[in-house]
Parts: sequence; structure tokens; C-alpha cells
Amino acid sequence: MCGRYTLKTPVERLAEKFQFSKVIPLKPRYNVAPSQPVAVVRRLPDDGDRKLAMLLWGLIPAWAKFPNSGAQPINAKAETAAELPMFRDAFRRRRCLVPADGFFEWKQEGERKHPVYICLKDGEPFAIAGLWEHWESQDGQVVESCTLLTTAPNELLEPIHNRMPVILHSALYDLWVDTAVQQVDRLKPLLVPFPADQMTAYPVNLRVNNPKHDDPLCLEPI
Repeated sequence: MCGRYTLKTPVERLAEKFQFSKVIPLKPRYNVAPSQPVAVVRRLPDDGDRKLAMLLWGLIPAWAKFPNSGAQPINAKAETAAELPMFRDAFRRRRCLVPADGFFEWKQEGERKHPVYICLKDGEPFAIAGLWEHWESQDGQVVESCTLLTTAPNELLEPIHNRMPVILHSALYDLWVDTAVQQVDRLKPLLVPFPADQMTAYPVNLRVNNPKHDDPLCLEPI
């Protein structure tokens, strides 16, 4: 599972990294939580350029009667997303990159779980593979939402949690957001654990447990 992450990298650097042109204001985020608007990078079928957009974190399928009428999954398993009704259409047609520069997992220690921050050793932002949906009511209300794909943990994450977000190599960004590519057999091989030797992890204080806390203290090592 991936239930919290950070995106503190300046948007101008994100534009370089993820190759989108139109920049929208983004404030540094140290504790991004579900149900909040999150930044994603995507391509639309009628536009070949990558675009930055703000989507609700928690997928609302297009066929839902109301935005809050059912489950709004924040994660989807990479192994099964292409087959499950909740995700399969988005898997083929609406894929996105979710920029992040680190994420949190909670490690069981005795009777308590303790937060751990995981990021790349070089401190660079990276892309989590995401799916997005467009929901529209009969009176024209629109809600766009997303979910993050997860996979089995690598050697670094295995002692911490039994899942990790799918982190895509930059060479795969074009393929993942290409709306013309809908073959599952071309896409599923991309969704593998990121190399552990390129990542690092350290325990942080319990401040991050409260989603109201969104400041650099959430990343303070202990």
C-alpha cells in the first residue's frame, strides 16, 4: 500500500523531469494524503503533449452513481488492475504519472507501527504509475480522480511493508502515458519493483501520522 507521500520539488524542476509545458502553482507537500487533490502528469487522446493536472486521490469510476457512493481506492494492485472492473478501462486508456520525491510506509515494531520515509538516494523526484478516471453527473458536475499502482516490495521495502508503489524508470514514461497503447501485455511488464540499491529509507517521527501536519518536520529522522 502507498497511503502518504511527499512532493516538495519545485514545479519548474518537475516540468523538466516530466516534460510538461504549462506550469501551474504547486506548494511543497510533506504529507500528501488520500482524498486530497494531487498532481499528475498525463496525455489526453486529442493532445500529444504531457499536461500537469490536479486530480482527487481516490478513484471514482465513471459508472458510479455519485462521487461518494462506493469505494474510492487509493491503490490498485499492478498484478490484477488490468482485469478488475474498477480499474480495467482506466488501465487501458487513462494512465498517468504521479510525481513524488518520497513516500511513507509504516513498519510493525512490537505492538506499534512506526513511520518510515523512503526516497531515492540521489534525492531526485520520480514517477509512481497511476490510473485516472473522469466522472460526470447528469447536470455537468465533473470529478477527476486517480489511484496509485502497487507491486511486491523490493529488498529494501520487504522488512517494512508487503507492498510498494510502482516507480517507473524515466525511459518508460512515454509508453505509460501513451493513450494509443492499450495492450495489457505491453504494459504489465513495466510494473515491477524498483531497484533497491537506488533507494534509501529512514524512520521519522510520529508527526506524519496526522494528515493535518504538512511541514518539513514530517521528514525529521529519529
